[in-house]
Amino acid sequence: MTALLRQQPTITLRLAMQALGAAVDFAEQAGLRVSLAILDASGQLIHSAHMDGAPRPSQAIALNKALTAAGFGVSTSVWQERLQKTSAAVREGLPLQPQLALFGGGEPFLHDGQVIGAIGVSGASEAMDGNCAGAAVDKVRELLGAP
Repeated sequence: MTALLRQQPTITLRLAMQALGAAVDFAEQAGLRVSLAILDASGQLIHSAHMDGAPRPSQAIALNKALTAAGFGVSTSVWQERLQKTSAAVREGLPLQPQLALFGGGEPFLHDGQVIGAIGVSGASEAMDGNCAGAAVDKVRELLGAP
């Protein structure tokens, strides 16, 4: 392979379906109604769901959480703390950027230190959205044999 190209592993639809199933199972057991979006490593939407009774705006918010998690490779829940360490311009400007969601509920799927996809969940509290996303992350780790 040439130094001008790179290979990037990415989540498959089959793995995304199982991850989304784990998140939906968690949501149902917790009595939540949420929207979920799963992206591959390139940020392409490959699987999504909108549970019965979930707020309509939660679809777009879930997608933005997934885009943010995939793009930066970190949980969206870390942004409040991260922004406190930046200049006022960054603190005020970054949240205004389109398709960014800088609050909990977005988690990257990581494998061997690389982003292979991400999930965004919206419709419940920030903490519960994060827990639903965490159930998907745990399922991906389990199926890939990661610690």
